[in-house]
Amino acid sequence: MSLISMSEKERPILITGKSGTGKSTLAKQIAGDDYLLFYANEVEDTDWKSINSNVIVEDVHYKPNKEVIMTMIRQCNGLLIFTSINEKDVSKDIKNSCKIRRAGTRPFLRERIKTSAPRSDEPDILDKPIMDIIHTYLKNPDRDAVAAMLKYNKPADTQIMTWLGININPNKIAFIDAKVRRRWSSDYFYEMLAYVHDGRAFSKTAFPKRGAYSKVPFILKKLRIKPHLGHLLPQLLKDEDFSKWAKNRLASSDKRIIGIKEKLKRNAPIIPDRTLKLDRWF
Repeated sequence: MSLISMSEKERPILITGKSGTGKSTLAKQIAGDDYLLFYANEVEDTDWKSINSNVIVEDVHYKPNKEVIMTMIRQCNGLLIFTSINEKDVSKDIKNSCKIRRAGTRPFLRERIKTSAPRSDEPDILDKPIMDIIHTYLKNPDRDAVAAMLKYNKPADTQIMTWLGININPNKIAFIDAKVRRRWSSDYFYEMLAYVHDGRAFSKTAFPKRGAYSKVPFILKKLRIKPHLGHLLPQLLKDEDFSKWAKNRLASSDKRIIGIKEKLKRNAPIIPDRTLKLDRWF
């Protein structure tokens, strides 16, 4: 395909949204009546130049055949529409080739179920962010459902252990952290993690706070000292010429961090004027 024809070709559309928000329905509306439907992990290579219909590729976040999809983007004559539950799990090459469109947050699937079966329980979406995973882990007494949720989402072991260590007794997860994590299978790790807690935490969920970054590397850069030579700074400050130069170069907050003491500037006391004037007799 020539550069001119590529510039005239309409860019593919990537529709992102959680399960039940209607991204597949929106993709079919954009594609019209004539379209071909594929799944990203099952699509196979073919002669895409001969296909003039619009093409919908579902779930590009889950194990996509990247080489086939990139060939499809370069050669397919029709409009390409991709769907994904989020943006971060989509390959960078695929994402940069598309125009991104949000499906929105309205839960169409739940509304449809409530209309057709008003007494039914609401469906539980397994795709959860880490905050929802921790909240469900702490509050849900159905530990089978919690185990299934953990094995489906597979949160990073270090991340979930850090978050749980703040909210439950660390003795509960000490053995899992020391003996199970990264030594046994991941499914067994998530199952033990699910059943070690009963799901009856009544306290408010606490979230870890991001620590402040050290300003020492920034100060070293101001003083023209390489980062790996930062341990020499206390010795350099003992030199009067260097210390004087550093005082003029750094702000007061930076001086306090590296231990440079500043002389306190005392304001001169205000002496009242005690000259006798004629005003005191009027």
